[in-house]
Order: sequence, then structure tokens, then C-alpha cells
Amino acid sequence: MAATPSTAPTTAPPDGKPGGTLRLLTGQMPSGDPGWADEPGEQAFARLVTRQLYSYPTDTDVTRATIPRPDLAVGEPVVTMGGTVYTVRLRSAARWNTPSQRRITATDVARGFKRMCAPPVPSPLRGYYAATIRGFAEYCAQLAVSPVADVSALIEGGSISGIEVVGDDTIEFHLVRPVNDFVDVLALPASSPVPLEALAYPPDSPEYLDNLISAGPYRFVSEPDGDYRLSRNPSWSGSSDGIRRALPDHITVTDGLDAETIAERIEAGEGDMALDGEVPPEQLDALTGDADDRLVVGPTGTVVTLVVGLNGPSAAALREQQVRTALAYCVDRVAVTGALGGPPLAAPTAQLLQEPMTGYQEYDPYPAEEGTGDPQRCAEGLANNPGGRVTALSLLTTDSAADAQVAEALRVAFARADIRLDVRVRSREQYRQAVGDPQQQFWDLALTRIAPGWFGDAARTVYQPLLDGMWMGPRPADGGYRRPDLQARFEAASEASPATAAGEAWAALERTVLADAAVLPLAVSYPARLHSAAVQAFTIIPSLGTADPTAVSLSS
Repeated sequence: MAATPSTAPTTAPPDGKPGGTLRLLTGQMPSGDPGWADEPGEQAFARLVTRQLYSYPTDTDVTRATIPRPDLAVGEPVVTMGGTVYTVRLRSAARWNTPSQRRITATDVARGFKRMCAPPVPSPLRGYYAATIRGFAEYCAQLAVSPVADVSALIEGGSISGIEVVGDDTIEFHLVRPVNDFVDVLALPASSPVPLEALAYPPDSPEYLDNLISAGPYRFVSEPDGDYRLSRNPSWSGSSDGIRRALPDHITVTDGLDAETIAERIEAGEGDMALDGEVPPEQLDALTGDADDRLVVGPTGTVVTLVVGLNGPSAAALREQQVRTALAYCVDRVAVTGALGGPPLAAPTAQLLQEPMTGYQEYDPYPAEEGTGDPQRCAEGLANNPGGRVTALSLLTTDSAADAQVAEALRVAFARADIRLDVRVRSREQYRQAVGDPQQQFWDLALTRIAPGWFGDAARTVYQPLLDGMWMGPRPADGGYRRPDLQARFEAASEASPATAAGEAWAALERTVLADAAVLPLAVSYPARLHSAAVQAFTIIPSLGTADPTAVSLSS
């Protein structure tokens, strides 16, 4: 079981105070294009300038923060046709930041969905929509072979068969099959409406940012010294938005800074929070050691996982259940947790699901010495097996400092069983290429991270990229683990209702996957975010992985 972080995921008085200028620091300014917002900094920025049909509230209660609430929608969707048709009605008061304060319509919502398929680099989030909405995958395939110069016209003139604009205020979604998390899909930033004007600019581009039309509580204004500056959007009304509090009067964004500089400026009071990125290890150690209340650790995180290569150099052995079971005893989850910074920054886990996700039930099929492993059982399982004695394995990692520390912890743990772990380091791009095709494996084990797309009804975001061979989008390292029965069980779990039935189905699926030991969860790594002393309210939202900048309260 993954322990809950001991550092509270919020710094907040009872009521946030409005006013002031929030100073955001970042390495690279996001494009502002919500269809491509898959990183915490991009999603946090999207909170300032976009809206969705449903969104996650900023709430200090983690469970409440993972339940999507109506945003542009006037209420819950009307679900018909056995759970395959969702009808959503839009608020009439929601407006674009245009001279005429034009209304946000269902056509704008449909346009946002269609743009995700735009070549040459479609949205990394399109997999959830392709697997759920009727005709979405086919529409993406059509755009993929179209000339880029024709895409804007095809988007405006074409349609996805499963998305029907009923009128300015109503949109219908027709699903491939019933799913119990479609409202969560609609709460992704990628589900944001997009104005007609955006078609004039390449998706996810500097030109999109330069010409951004806001639907959220902030809009761009000029700034003499070159920083990006946002102020309140006169087209936005707090009475029509129950999600974003819009506490700061103004927001500035300074980009082009490395992580060390960002942390130094925040500590010196020259910035209030990072838009993206973690606190560097050296500064993080000092802050955690001093129990500095400017450091806030999130309540949910990413699961650091070891993936077994079933087609690599040691495939004959690693395809044997006995060998994979032995690997579960080789790992030292406590040491991996220490390599990630220890509590409250990380906690050992034997599971891919975590609280508060539907289906999470404490489970460890191969417990050993409170998580430190069992070298003897490791050695015996790798020595005596039908696939041949195993004395060495290769481990693929990225060149990040965190991966290097985890790889060293694993190397030491395997050495206790006289198993040599040969660490192979690749750049991030080289790593992505090496782990994407299970038929081209040159490695035995790969260190990967499984980051849920949202939390709550979110087991799909863990297991679909892992198990679905037809998944359209990024996935964790692919070891080639496939079982014909698991796809049917996955679909049954994603359709199950009520929530108790879904929870039991997801828990049973997880028990099967973990028992097969083709993926070995090691630890949950929690996001650590630093804010300045001027910040009085700072709540990390699980779906963002950072604080909602619209809900940050500042002192005078």
C-alpha cells in the first residue's frame, strides 16, 4: 500500500483573499492550446484561459477534488440509450474574450474535439476520445492523410459522427459503448471549446499563444518589460463559473528560467510559484529537512514502475511466471522510495492504482520484509527455471537524475541476490523510441512512470495505455504484456455500474495484472511545489499535479 504523504497538500486559511499580482515562473511558456495540454504547467495555464463542460474543483478534500463538476454545462449530462448517448446543455452566459463578447456555443465545443486530430502532430490526449466517442478514431485517420494546408477547412466543414451539435446550447456525444468515466474525459483541458479564429494558426504553436482568445477568468494584456501579463477578463463572469475563483487581480509569467533559478527566485520572494517543473533535489532536501511550510506535497502522484521485457535478450526466461515472480522479490521498494527523496516525497507501493481511485484496494501479491525484498527467493527463482539460469539483466532508464538514483537502488538490490543489473541510459527521446515497440526490445527491464490522466474514476487512465494494443496515444514502456481475456475484463470494468461494482471489477483486474508480475510497481512519487511567503492559500489539485493559479491567495 502506498502511504499518504505526511505533508498537507494545501496551505490555506478558511477563506482565500482576492487581489494582488501572482508571479508565475517557468522554463517554457505553454502555447495555451488546451488540446495539447498534457503536462502540469500546461494544464495550470489552461485553468487561467479556458473552460470545459465539466472541471475539477479546487478543494482541500482530495475525494471532492477528484469529482468533476459542471463548468460550461448547466448541470449533469442526460444519459440515454443504455449509457451510450450523453446530452449536455451549455450555459448561455459564458463568453469569448472578443470585441462582441461572443457566446461560447456547442459548435465551439465540437471544434475543439476535431482539432485534436490535426496533423502533423495530433494531440497526445486523443486516445481517450478515440476509444470512447463513435467516429473519433476514423476522423483522426482521415485528417492524418490530408494535406496540412487543407486541415482547417476540413475541421470547420467536417464532423465526427459521434458528436452532434443540436443547437447553440446543446451538444450530444454518442459513445462506442457505455463507460463510467466519460464525464472525467469531458473534464480534460483537451475538451475545451476553441473559437473559430484559432483555425488560422497551427495547433500548439507560438502563433496560437500570440493570438489566444480567452474563455477563462484571465486574458493577455501588454507588458512593457517583456514578461507575459494577464489581467481579469471582462467577458468572464464569476456568477457563471463555479470552478475558478479568480483571486489574483493580475498574473505575470516569466519564462526561460531553469529549475534552480526558479526555486532561488521563489525562496527570495522574487516569484510566487513555478508554473511547471519540480524543485531541484538539492533545494528539495534543504526544504524538507527544515520542514519549510513554503513546500507543499501533493496527495497523489505518479507510480514509478519496472516493466518486464517479454521479447528482449532474456525473453526465454522472463516469459516464465516463476522468473517474473522472483523479480518481485528482487526489488527493494524501500530503497527506491529513499532514492526518490523518501517520505513525504515518495512512498513504496506494490500497486498501480492509488487512493482515491475507484478500484483501489490494498494488495501485494508478493510481500517481502516490509518492502525491502527477499534476496534468497530472488536468487532461487532466477537460478532454477525452465527458461535457463539468469545471472544478469539489462535495465533501461532515461538520463534524468531521478532515474539514475532509482537505477542505482535497483542495482544494489539485485546484487544482493548475485544478479548483475546492467544499466543502459538513454536520452528522453531515445528512451521513448526504445520502449515504444515491444517487437524491437534490446532490454530486459525498463524503468517507467505511470501517471493517471485524472483521479477518482480513473483506473482506465492506468490500464488502457498499458493493456490496449489499439491505444492511440502515449503509453508507458511496453514490455509486450498481452492477455486476450484482459481486454474483455477491462471493458467490463469500464462499463460497470454502480460505483461499487466498478470498484470490484477494477480491483479484480489489478490483482490479475499484479500477480502476473509483468509490471512491478515500486513507489509513488508525489509532486513537490514551492511557493513564496506571500502566498496565503495554495491547494494542489490532483488532476493538475500543481496548484490552481486562479485560487492562489496573496498577502498584501
